[in-house]
Amino acid sequence: MKKLLVLLSAALAFTSCSDDDFGNANNGLQPVNFSVNLKYDPITFNGQSVNGGSVILTNTNTGDTYTIESGTNGIANFPAVIPGTYNITATKTLTSTEFNTQFGYTPETQTVLFNGAQEQVIINANVNATELKLKTVRIGDLVIKQISYAGSHAQQGAVFRDQFIEIYNNSNETIYADGLCIGQLYGKTSTTTAAYTLASGQFDWSKSIGMTAGSSANTDYVYADYVIRIPGSGTTYPILPGESIVIAQTGINHKSPLVDNSGEPLTVQNPELTVDLSTADFEVYLGDYRLALGEDVYRFDIQNPAVTDMEIAYWGRPGYSSPNKDFLMDNLGRDSFVIFRGDDLNSYQNFPDPSIASITNTTKFFVQIPNNKIIDGVELQHYNPSSQRPKMLQSQIDASSVNCDAAYNSQAVYRKVKSIVNGRKILEDTNNSSNDFIKQKANPRGFAN
Repeated sequence: MKKLLVLLSAALAFTSCSDDDFGNANNGLQPVNFSVNLKYDPITFNGQSVNGGSVILTNTNTGDTYTIESGTNGIANFPAVIPGTYNITATKTLTSTEFNTQFGYTPETQTVLFNGAQEQVIINANVNATELKLKTVRIGDLVIKQISYAGSHAQQGAVFRDQFIEIYNNSNETIYADGLCIGQLYGKTSTTTAAYTLASGQFDWSKSIGMTAGSSANTDYVYADYVIRIPGSGTTYPILPGESIVIAQTGINHKSPLVDNSGEPLTVQNPELTVDLSTADFEVYLGDYRLALGEDVYRFDIQNPAVTDMEIAYWGRPGYSSPNKDFLMDNLGRDSFVIFRGDDLNSYQNFPDPSIASITNTTKFFVQIPNNKIIDGVELQHYNPSSQRPKMLQSQIDASSVNCDAAYNSQAVYRKVKSIVNGRKILEDTNNSSNDFIKQKANPRGFAN
């Protein structure tokens, strides 16, 4: 399978806030100059400057953005930035010829994409510069095409029952879905810091009980509370070029009246707000799993015998608490998702979150997934700029994030169509969700408008 190289960012440390960080009594919130120095990875690319890299500053409180390109010295100068806390993303694309000129050898692909990111950057009169260092990573030919996580109207729609994920074959070759895993990632949902967090507010997984990976626990892995896997013998479920598979939470027609597992009728007042998932390729049914644990089947986890069940590959360490009774996505957008091959998933380690000081029978454990196993990942985000959480995914997987406009609004996030070749749609894939995705009404197997 052909792979495409992209980049990861690392960041300089910033000083903590002080009383005059945002100006003194004489100047208030006076705009300040700020610069971002873009450099290619010093090991792979000798730390060369990035000319013409696009840099975006996003205010974490207001959502306001500033965009500037770096010059020949690699520096992007931002004049008149309002002091505050910002997330920074940087992108750069080189053609094969440009890459050869810059680095002296020809890459395997026609274009090479570069991404970088840095979170929770304080910009004020005392902190006026930072540096992004960029590293390379792979992109796969299977991509997450659509995530319908917001759900539909709580009274007139199907609430959260109509959630689904769609995975697309973006290559020109048939790829078999057998054994493909979807990981629902876990992390902190606020940017507050503590002894067990990184400066961004995200968990410092190196502090988890039993962890031996050191600082690489935060840079080389992600952590999932739930993993589902496509069954098959290896060649059971082909995905043809330009086609996709739909994995439904519940593979039924959510537009039609139905009866839940407790015998209660369910009706949808406005069928146009929801979707028909009765033709999904797979559904996530936990009934058998829960019965094997001596627990009741969740009332809304309705099985459709005509839709193939996903395998429950990881639902927490056996014998410990796992509260989710179904494949529920956070409708505020605080999840992130990855797809990877997990034939050896049982060999992956699992750990409690770093805030846990001692293990009890209610402790949750999260499976550790190596970044080098990940085929694609998408960072979702809270729709309210002032409620956003720290990133779970490293920049080489997703440099930014994407979100719907609200919860229960029938929207999904869709990967954009980049081009059409001989009738086959090729989707955008720069490992930068704010560039690759849009949001519109959920539609299984639909495309971005």
